[in-house]
Amino acid sequence: MIRLFPLLVIFSLVLICDPDLHARQVQSETDQSLLPEIDPQDIEIRSQFQARFPGLRRQPILGFNPRPRVFQRDPNRIPFLESGEAVAANLPIGRLERPEGPEYRLLGYAEPRNAFFRAGIGSEISPEADLYGVASLGQRNWISGSLSLESSKGHEERVTTSYRYLDTAVRSFHRLSNKTTLRFNSGLTSDFNHMLQLGSTDPALLNTDTRVEMTGFRGGAELDVEQTSLSGLRISANGYTNRFELNSDLPDFNAPASEWGASLHGEYSRLGSRINEIQKLRLESYSGGINSDSGGNELWTVNRLSAAYERLLNYRTDIKASLGFSAVTDAVNDFTFYLSPEVEVKHTFFTGFGVRGFFSGSPSHTSYGELLQENRFFGLNSVLEHQFEWMAGGELFTEPFFGTRILGGASWQNVKNYLYYVRESSPLISVPAVTEGYYQALFADATQIRVYGSFSQDLNPGVLWINGDAYWQIPNLSGGDRIPYTETLGIKGAVSFRPAREVLIEGWADFTSGRKDPAGQSMNAYTIIGARFEISVTGRYGIYGKLLNLMNEEYELWNGYQERGFQGFVGLTILL
Repeated sequence: MIRLFPLLVIFSLVLICDPDLHARQVQSETDQSLLPEIDPQDIEIRSQFQARFPGLRRQPILGFNPRPRVFQRDPNRIPFLESGEAVAANLPIGRLERPEGPEYRLLGYAEPRNAFFRAGIGSEISPEADLYGVASLGQRNWISGSLSLESSKGHEERVTTSYRYLDTAVRSFHRLSNKTTLRFNSGLTSDFNHMLQLGSTDPALLNTDTRVEMTGFRGGAELDVEQTSLSGLRISANGYTNRFELNSDLPDFNAPASEWGASLHGEYSRLGSRINEIQKLRLESYSGGINSDSGGNELWTVNRLSAAYERLLNYRTDIKASLGFSAVTDAVNDFTFYLSPEVEVKHTFFTGFGVRGFFSGSPSHTSYGELLQENRFFGLNSVLEHQFEWMAGGELFTEPFFGTRILGGASWQNVKNYLYYVRESSPLISVPAVTEGYYQALFADATQIRVYGSFSQDLNPGVLWINGDAYWQIPNLSGGDRIPYTETLGIKGAVSFRPAREVLIEGWADFTSGRKDPAGQSMNAYTIIGARFEISVTGRYGIYGKLLNLMNEEYELWNGYQERGFQGFVGLTILL
């Protein structure tokens, strides 16, 4: 010990007298103090998986960051995730939506370069087609177009039941700068169908044929100016116009109708002072006009101004809340003012188990075009009112093991001016023998309580997948009567099987319980079963087939019209 003492003294003097060494040490400590706190497993995980983790942002891992708060992490997280499945399971449960069908895979097809085309024909001379194409107009501009066609000669001999639904759309995308994009959209709709049989005391009037045609145009633009991936300015403007023609054997039904609509949306969002905090300000404005076949001219507006707040707390609770004020006018109400809140909370208790709660109040106004899509026997002579819906509910999400998802929930709705359909009584004064005309829209307050659940299971990834969805509800008008044409129980199920890379087989079933018509008469329950297959013959060509209503079930969606029975389709798929 005595011999080592002189050596220790000499070494200490060297350290004290060497200023360069001391400066290097101070500089090293200073540099280290400027670096953000980094957990080595953060680097390991982020370098191996392409996933977003709570508390981590896309920042240079080893670079200097003047705001080191972005590197904060959850101290209670599960360490050392070692597989892709485990990484996906660790994402917030709020991202697990209701189970959907498997993503469409192109089977043995090559990736489409410019266009995707599918066309076929079914029994009762029923052609169908879907076309999608895209082209690049330089490095910053793209344009795409789509066409969807469904048509049929008809399935009834007593009355004419032919129809056509045609929709085309053109969209363009323009990147003006790294943070600014501009989108345009336009479209054309051309539909026709024949109305259901009239109710009449004169047998000669039962074969009256009335054809309704709709031609619609739409267009719009959207501008995005991004500050970050979560903040910036978004402005959009859209408009539409629809024209309707009724051609009937009874001249009193021959009256045109038209409508127009426009909307303007603006949203500004910015990052808050806390991690995962976003603040938004929104302005929404809708307006339109309807010229019905009875000669009425109706104007309506729906305007809303709201402020929104979003935040992720403790990496487990996702909160979205907004408070807004709405002003509404329509053909019946001159001016109505509403408070319009929206709240959604998602919480993850642990990996694979979480809950969601929501509450909202929102106004809306529909159009003749939307009503015809819902009920193709709508008579185009109703005076429309706005609706205001209060809604609250809760859901439970769970993924007990990989590939299985279960959802269960309950909701409550209270709707002011709920829209429902009834057949018009004695529609023509000049023809009193006609006792029942076409459907018209009526409005009344309504309440609906619903309990629902869904299940999906990937039995063999990429080979066999099943899912199911069921709900039970109590739909009542304010007077206690059942909402017409609304079921109390619905069950759906589907299965997909892919025995080979080039073959896909799917089947499904849909059960709807009995309903009541406006007179309170019961309507039968029904079950619809269907199936389809697709085979990719080469990388660019394939064939498909489908069978609809396999059991040839006789059922009615709307009282007075029997829907189509069994149908078979066959067609081609072409990729260009």
